[in-house]
Parts: sequence; structure tokens; C-alpha cells
Amino acid sequence: MSNDDWSQPNVTRAGKAGPPPDSWWRRQLAARARRKAAKKKRLAAMSRRRRIARRVGILGTWVLALIALIMVASVVAFYTLTNVPRPEDITLPQVATIEYSDGSVMARIGTENRTIVPLSKVPVPVRYAVVAAEDRGFYSEPGVSIKGTLRAAISDLTGGDTQGGSGITQQYVKNAYLNSSRTVSRKLRELAIAVKLSRNYSKDQILEFYLNTVYFGRGAYGIEAAAETYFNETSDKLTTSQGALLAALLKAPSTYDPANDMTASKSRWQYVVDGMVSIKQLTADQAAALTFPATQPPTDQAALGASGPTALVVNRVLAELQADGISQSDIQDKGLHVLTTIDKNAQTDAVNAINATFTNLSPKQANIKNALIAVNPTTGGVLAYYGGPGPGGKNYAGQPDSFDYAGAGCRPPGSSFKPYTLATALTQTLANKPPLYTIKTVVDGRQTVTIDGTQISNDPSDKQYSGMVPIDFAMKVSLNTAFDGLAYAIGPSNVAATAHAAGIEKTCGGVPTLQNADGSTSFGIGIGDYPVHPIDQAIGYATLDNGGTANAAYMVQKVTDAKGDQLFEHKAAGTRALDQRVANDTTLTLEPVASFSGVGLGKGRQSAAKTGTEGILTGPDAGQNSDAWMVGYTPQVSTAVWVGSGNSTQAIYNSSGGAEYGRDLPGRAWKAFMDAYLNNQPNQALASKQMILGNGASSSASATATVTTPSSTPTTTHPSSPSTPAAPTTHPTVPSSPSPPPSSASAPPTSAAPPAAPAQPGAAPNP
Repeated sequence: MSNDDWSQPNVTRAGKAGPPPDSWWRRQLAARARRKAAKKKRLAAMSRRRRIARRVGILGTWVLALIALIMVASVVAFYTLTNVPRPEDITLPQVATIEYSDGSVMARIGTENRTIVPLSKVPVPVRYAVVAAEDRGFYSEPGVSIKGTLRAAISDLTGGDTQGGSGITQQYVKNAYLNSSRTVSRKLRELAIAVKLSRNYSKDQILEFYLNTVYFGRGAYGIEAAAETYFNETSDKLTTSQGALLAALLKAPSTYDPANDMTASKSRWQYVVDGMVSIKQLTADQAAALTFPATQPPTDQAALGASGPTALVVNRVLAELQADGISQSDIQDKGLHVLTTIDKNAQTDAVNAINATFTNLSPKQANIKNALIAVNPTTGGVLAYYGGPGPGGKNYAGQPDSFDYAGAGCRPPGSSFKPYTLATALTQTLANKPPLYTIKTVVDGRQTVTIDGTQISNDPSDKQYSGMVPIDFAMKVSLNTAFDGLAYAIGPSNVAATAHAAGIEKTCGGVPTLQNADGSTSFGIGIGDYPVHPIDQAIGYATLDNGGTANAAYMVQKVTDAKGDQLFEHKAAGTRALDQRVANDTTLTLEPVASFSGVGLGKGRQSAAKTGTEGILTGPDAGQNSDAWMVGYTPQVSTAVWVGSGNSTQAIYNSSGGAEYGRDLPGRAWKAFMDAYLNNQPNQALASKQMILGNGASSSASATATVTTPSSTPTTTHPSSPSTPAAPTTHPTVPSSPSPPPSSASAPPTSAAPPAAPAQPGAAPNP
């Protein structure tokens, strides 16, 4: 290149043409050079500290840009790769509500106190109270907010407020899909899922999801549980003021609970109310007219469920649900509403009767246990159920005792079993199977007799009634010799079959009932030597009350899930266990018993009932009683009361230190419950006319029975309780306080007696 080339203004040193001196490029380069010079001058004028701060700021800007880029990429990745379950497919722990027969709440069962409800069950003002508190732009803005997400992420990472940083959609995602971990990755997943939900669900749907998952404090998850916990209301009954308070709790439930800090709670409530005005869901005048709502005091939220006697009811309900095909997962996850047969008033009456009767017990009575069960005779539905102090309760000795004596306990019923013996005899009469009996048949009720080579005796106090007496009189005064002889004559196994048909369960604790270990049944069944559940007695007597139609005991009427879909309804029909005439005539013999025992019902109300006791044969308490019963019915209810020590070797005593009988504590508790429960119910009549007259007879002339006794040596005839230490094997002769004398109208007749009945071990007292 020649020197002339370099002199050319548009030629560069590389031999290429450059911009002319006055071109745009030349001007830009010159301006850039000036800026660099000015910058260098400014930097030179800065202190060292300012220069370092400037460099850090620049670096921070690049870091934030990089984070933003990563966040965007991560959200895109999470959005693309995350498989989001449909909200309606998510299984949220819900509380199962156990209800009394009137629909009121008995107990709530579950890991979280939650009941899912549709948005339609939440009043519109309550919905907007939540929107005002948590996300005022919820209905007008997109489902997610990058600004809000960044703010919430920073709050999470720095330990700030954990609730309310994000909008409602993202809070729902955190509650239902994720967890509360304070990590950027969790926040990014939250954002991605929220975007997906916003594209597929309406605002109302998302609000419904949110209201059913969010925590309101006091152990309440979701709006329905919160309404019940704070106001004892269902969500559809919430007022605007109440809804504003629940919304106020969401930011920090413990902080804003009025029970913890009334000032803070009122301030936050006012914030929500003002927010409702700002989003035009309340006018200023409407807001000014609102008053801060009163709440229920907090209860112990350590555990859901029930304690005490109610817990025993709940446990039986849960077991029944399992038997009805409702699984444990259904109970835990589907928000079940379980409508029971338990009458709330009857249950209160039962507990009150027990408490009133068993107060001021003597130290000698501290070992007493008890149970009271009432059932509807026409259905088998359990109306009241007291099985003991239950979980969290203490017995009369001051010891924790959670055992269910009503449904799991199995104790000898003594003379309260005699109606099944009579019913068996009458059934055989209808079948024309000799010997033929009616309730007027004269039987051997002498003080001491021998049955199958074994001598037995009545309670000594019954000497004034002993002799050749009609069966109905023997039932009234409870002559053991008469009914042991009757059971022997008609066949002990037949009595067992009748009792099982009437409602006595066939097993107790996995052991067959009403039989010995070898499968045989002894004549001691005639006066109740074989253990049964107390609830079985209530059901068995209900069969007599119901004209011979038996219904199994049940508590669960209907089960629905949180959506209102019905999962179960009790529909079992009764079965014919006894001929109606058998039930009628057996009832006739039981009608005088309550009054004769000193526990007749108030207002002259008719009842059919039977007392019972079981004696102790051996050991330090031999000659005393281990169990005492009162079982009886009116047309409206059949009720069984058991009192005992819980085993067959420890005695129970009355307040004077004497032997306890069915007419005492059991009878008084039975009367107290029956009078209270039946107080406002009509006095309905029971059986009034004898229906079985014997072998086609048209009058009440007695048919006599002859019982033959094979010659044999004395044998052990009484079984051991399968659930307790060995029960007595014979009936002891035990002194007792005299029974009330019979009226002159009921004195035993002097008609010819049948031959002497065979014998059995000494009779236990059964007044």
C-alpha cells in the first residue's frame, strides 16, 4: 500500500473504507469515549468503600437476573413435568361425625377435625370475608402472582409470616399438595401447580377447595369444622360477623383467637370488615352495624373422639361400622356422618340414673361395677348405653377402668333368666309336647328339693312362699327350685335354644354361651347360671315385649359421606323367635315383679320385669352374691341393669354391708331411668289375658306336669364364666333380708301338687 493510500479519509489501515469523519458511527464512538472518560473520572473520585459497594450492587443485579431466569425455567419445568392430581381426587383426612338419633353431635372421630362441604353451604358474605382477608384481587386477577410469590418466598426464607404471603390459589396448593417447608423449590412447585389449577378450575371451585383445607386454629381444618368449633354452628348458618372473624384467624390462628388476645383479634376482624368494604361486598353503613361475635371457649384439642361412657358407645359404633362393611379408611377419609339410634335424652337419663343411684357408696361397695342398656323393643335399636366409666374415667375404687361391662362383659344373670325357661315350657305346650305347662300349672317350689340326685334350696327368706305353687306365683316370688325343676323337665338345651332365639348371643369372648365346656347344658340354666352379656338381656326381654319377634341390637341407623351419598342404612327385619301367645303369657307373669320388689314405676305405669342374683359358693365370700340384675320393659323400652364385682369370687354388698340383691341398686337404677325416660310418654298397657290354656283347654284350668327323676349321684351342674375366674358350681344356701310379703290375692293355691320334682345343687338367692 502506498503512502497515498493512508492519506485517503475513507480508507482504514487494513485497507478497508471507514466511516467518514462526520458519519453517525463516528459520532457514537466519540460519545462512548466521552462516557468512558467521565466514568473513569467519577470512579477515581469515589472512595474505596463506594467503589466496592458499586461492584457488589452490579453483581447482585446479575445474580437476581440469574435467579429470575432459573425460576422461570424451573416453573416451566415443573409445569411440564409435574403430574397434578385433580383436587377432587385428593384424599384429605376428615373427621367422622357420630350423631345422636336427632342428628346432634355425639363425637367426632379422626386425625384432623375436618368435614368437607360444598361452596354452596358457605354464605356469600363469608366467602368474601375470606377473600378480603387473604387475597382481595382473587376474583379479578390471574390465579398466581409473581410479585406475591417472590414476596412470600422471601418471607418464608427469612422466617416471616407463613400465611397470607401468596394468594388463595397458592395457599390451597401448599395445604393440599405440598407442605410448609421453607424452600425455593417448594415455592416454585407451588407456583407451577397453581398455574395448572387456574387453567382448569374456576375461581369458585378453587375457593371451595381452599375453604375445606385451610387451618382455622383450635384443631379445626376447613370452614365447617371451624364454624362448629368457634360458634357451635354449621357453616351455612354463619353470619357475616362470624365469617369475618374466621377469616381473621387465617393469618395466624393462635395470635388472633379472641380467647388468646381479644385486642389483636378485634383489630384483625376490623381489618377484614374494612377489606369487605374496599372490595364492595359491604357498604360503610353495613360494616358499621356489625358487632364483634362471641365465640365458644376453647376445649381440649389434644385428641378427637370421646371419653368416659360416651367413648364406649363410640367404640361399639366403630365396631358396628366395620361389621357393616365401612372400612377404617372410609371412617378416616370420607367425612362420614353416622346417625345412631342413641336417643340423646335417654342417654342423659341413663347416666343420671347411674350417677344418682351409685353416689355415696360405702368403702365396702367400692368394688362395684355396673351397666345399663335400653333398647327399642320393636327394632332392636339401642336407645341408651352405659357400660362403665369408660376411657379416661375411674371406677368407684378410684382406679382407671375402660372396660365395657354392657357389651363385652359376660356375667351370670341369675333369676332374670327365668322368663326364657318359662317361654320354653309354653312353647312345648303349644307343640303338644308333654309335660304340658301353662302359667297356672302347679309346680314344686318347696324350700329344698332334689334334682338329678343333687339337693338344692331356695333362699331362706323365701320359706314363707315355698310349696306347691303355680308357675306365675313362682316367677313373682322367684322360687329357684321351681325353675330348676322346670328346666330339667323340659330339657336344658331347649331352654338354651329359646334364649338364643330371643337374642342371647351364641358366644362371649369366643366361648360358646349357655353350655358347659363339653357342649352339654345343665338344668342350672333354668335360673341363669350361664354368663350372658347385659345387652343380650335387654334384647331378650325386648323379644318378649315385641310379641315374640326378635331384633338384633344395633346402633348404626344410617351412614352418609361428606357429599351426602348414602353408604349404609340399617334395614334388617325381625325374626319370629317365640309364638305371640308365649310372649304374652310370659309377660303376664312378669308384670307384678317390679312392684313386688319395691321398684314399681311411677304414675302407676305397668311394666314386666325380673330381678336376679348370683351367689358365691367358695372362698372368703362364700354365701354372698357376686352379681345382681334388674331387667324389665314397657311397650316403649326394654332395659337391663347389671351390678357386680366383675368376677365370681368377690361379693358385692348393700349399703348396710349385707348381700346385694337385684331389687336394691339394680332395681333403683332401673326405676330411675325408666321413670325419667317415660315421663312424658303414654302409659301403655301390657298383656292382660292368659292365652295358653294347655292342650286346647278353653279355660285357665291348670295343667299339671310330672317330672321324673333318674336315680344318680350328685353331679356338678353349674358352668364357669368364660370371661372370669371359675363361677360357682352349685347354688349355696344364703341368708338374706326378707322379701316383701305377697298380697292376699296372690297367695299360693292349695290345689293338688304334682309329684316331688327332682333335685339340683343348693339354690342361689334370686330375689
